[in-house]
This record gives sequence, C-alpha cells and structure tokens, in this order.
Amino acid sequence: RVFEPLPAGGLASRTRAMLKVEDGCVNFCSYCIIPYARGRVRSLSMEEAVAESLRLAREGYREIVLTGIEISSWGRDLKTGLTDLVEAVCRAVPEVRIRLGSLEPRTVTEEFCIRLAALPNVCPQFHLSLQSGCDETLRRMNRKYDTERFYQSVALLRDHFEDPAITTDMIVGFPGETEAEFGQTMDFIQRCAFSAMHIFPYSRRPGTPAAQMAGQVPKAIK
Repeated sequence: RVFEPLPAGGLASRTRAMLKVEDGCVNFCSYCIIPYARGRVRSLSMEEAVAESLRLAREGYREIVLTGIEISSWGRDLKTGLTDLVEAVCRAVPEVRIRLGSLEPRTVTEEFCIRLAALPNVCPQFHLSLQSGCDETLRRMNRKYDTERFYQSVALLRDHFEDPAITTDMIVGFPGETEAEFGQTMDFIQRCAFSAMHIFPYSRRPGTPAAQMAGQVPKAIK
C-alpha cells in the first residue's frame, strides 16, 4: 500500500536509466494477476521524480525512461496526472531525453499530445498496449477500450509528432479466440502500421478469470 522506491542508475556503462515512478494496478484485465499481487496504484511524488532525474543527469545519463507497472495511472493517488509529471521532468533536465514506458490507450488525448509535443526532449516513441485487434477478444480480456478508441490514439500521435515510433504488445491464443477473431487482429495490425511489436502466447495464470474461461487454445495453435 506504500510506494516502494527502486533506486535508478547504477549502470555506469549505459546511457539510459530506468526511473520507477509508479506501482500497482486497478485495471483487472481478465488475464492478469498483477492487481492481486501488486495492489492498488501508488505513485512516486513529482518532487521526488524531479530530484531523481536531476541526480541521474548529474551522473551523466543521457536518457531517462519513466517506468512502472501502469504509468498511465501515475498520480491517481496524488490528484494529478502523467502529463504533469512528464512536463516537470522534461523541464528539470532539458539536456536529457525522456522516454515513456508502456501506456494505456486512454492516456493519449488531444491535450496529452499538444503538451508533450511542446517538449523538445520527449522521445517520440510511444508504446501502446493493444493485446488484441478484435473487439470481442478485448471485451473478454476486460480491456477498457475498443479498436476504434485505440486507433484514435495512433492517429493523434501521428497528427502531433513528426514520424513517431508507435509500438505495442499482443497476446495470441486468448481463451475463445477463433480464426476469424485472429484475422481481425491481423487486419488491425496492418492498419496501425506499428514500428515494432512484442508478441506473446497467452499464459494461464491461476486465480485470474481468464484461467477459468472455456475455449482454452491448445499450445500448438498459440
């Protein structure tokens, strides 16, 4: 229930440091054990994030990645939001490139894009977790968006940033996934034209709703 700092740095031979700013998740996707294992959202304060960024800049790091379990929820417990954090960190260390970890599609709004596009040291690479390009599969996954909303995020990023790199995560072989649903995902991937993808076979996690769903896909098909 309390944010546990993870000291950043210690990689003297590297140019990039990972700065943990958030822990926990309350999205309760049907395949995921994290909300049960890691608890509710806890955020590193903006003041501490800025101080850590300044320290990392003094140590010579040229890029800082803001990371966590679900950074889109950063600030929920502090009555603020991720865009405010990115602005504060970018302005504190203008000579350091700031990259964001994995984002939920809901994060990308017109305001988010306008404010981040005004920060010259934001890295224009955005990792949006998709998981499936089929609306019915997304519903079974208990994801909080459909493909239309996801594509809005992709379009907004391309409208506001010059040639951004948009990457994603995919899960294949989710319980109940049919060849037709998989085909919808393939078509949607083509539409989004991702720069890169992380693709995983569905992993059954005891204690999650998906583990009890009918239509478990055989390993060979996944």
